[in-house]
Amino acid sequence: MRRFFIVATVAAVALAMGMGMGVGPVAAQDGNVTNETVAQAPDDSVQTIDNQTRVIDWSYAPGRFSLEIEADKPTTISLTEAGAFDEGTTSFNYAERELDRGTQTVTFVVADRDGAAVAISTRKSLEQGTGAIVSTGVTESNPFRHFGGETGLFSGVAMTVSCAALGAWYVVRSEETGVVEA
Repeated sequence: MRRFFIVATVAAVALAMGMGMGVGPVAAQDGNVTNETVAQAPDDSVQTIDNQTRVIDWSYAPGRFSLEIEADKPTTISLTEAGAFDEGTTSFNYAERELDRGTQTVTFVVADRDGAAVAISTRKSLEQGTGAIVSTGVTESNPFRHFGGETGLFSGVAMTVSCAALGAWYVVRSEETGVVEA
């Protein structure tokens, strides 16, 4: 009986360690999500910067916006990091890019955070008091990601409860009947 208890405990601990480390097909799938494009504008989406400059498409990968901008004539655009900032002081990225007539792809680096965005303006749009913002929106992160997601958390809880129940069963089973003097 004692040998069975030791083997069962070692097997349960090994299984719990494997689940806690995130081993398995679910953990392997989660690792691929961060390398994909997080957000992309619909194909028919056009955001006007001014009456001669437009954002016709965009995509976001962690820390980087790729903007497809169409200009009717050569112009200069200003790009500023926008989005959700934490309380307190911080810095932001800013760039100016010269655009030729036609469609060009512009990349802009931003801090990788929930709710990343970039504000785009031209001299003409600033005179009108307008501009354009391209945003990923607020992205939610999984609060259980440190435990292997919901599956890892709940399997860990189940393993803990199982080990506690097994230990309690062993103690009750091995006790002698009646009161034992300490």
